[in-house]
Amino acid sequence: MSADSTLDTGLCIWFPGPRSFTGEDMAELHIHGGSAVIASILQALGSIPGLRMAEAGEFSRRAFDNDKMDLTTLEGVADLINAETEAQRKLAVRQAGGELCEMYEHWRVQMVSLMANIEAYIDFSEEENIDDDVLDTVRRIAASLKEEIANHLNDGRRGEILRSGVSLAIVGPPNSGKSTLLNRLAQRQVAIVSPVAGTTRDIIETTLDIGGYPLVVRDTAGLRHADTDAIEAEGIRRALESAREADMRICLLDATQ
Repeated sequence: MSADSTLDTGLCIWFPGPRSFTGEDMAELHIHGGSAVIASILQALGSIPGLRMAEAGEFSRRAFDNDKMDLTTLEGVADLINAETEAQRKLAVRQAGGELCEMYEHWRVQMVSLMANIEAYIDFSEEENIDDDVLDTVRRIAASLKEEIANHLNDGRRGEILRSGVSLAIVGPPNSGKSTLLNRLAQRQVAIVSPVAGTTRDIIETTLDIGGYPLVVRDTAGLRHADTDAIEAEGIRRALESAREADMRICLLDATQ
């Protein structure tokens, strides 16, 4: 093989099924990450009959189809791929590791046991001398299980907020410093700052990493009466809507007025 025909030097690892991520036979190519290297290898692989690029999420879907992971673990893997902060990563690792699956499986086993005890009491209580306190035990365990599930569901949207980020809307009249505050928080020029009132007419959004937690900050149009300007009026409507939907709001006012 000539030097001109060499694409790269790397490593090939073979994972025979079912002890692989997808449960199928798999091969991994470990190559250098240059864009030209990747493009040439993909082009070479594409010339092999029957070989194609995987669709988005296809490896995870095949792992699910082959019972290598359940839906909660699959969601955890997706969250881990999309994690941008340390807190998001930690939550995704726990879920991808089966923490949520184990909790749900524990609930399922308890429910099946409760159902079995009730059915046994109904069908065999007289013939088999089943203790009368079976129903009391079932009621006690069912009440405890109900409370445990309710507490899990009533978590104040912590998982959703951690996954999507805490939303913060900056509102106030024009030229009150909203865009300046956004730029200071982001430590870069996200929004245009101008002495001309009404510069910001749409929602300008950026995500910050605050102590490992995602914070979605939104700069909004200045709030004032704008009956004659349809575009600015739409911006104000969106600003009010963003403020209503936000988890937190900062209202800036000009102290000189």
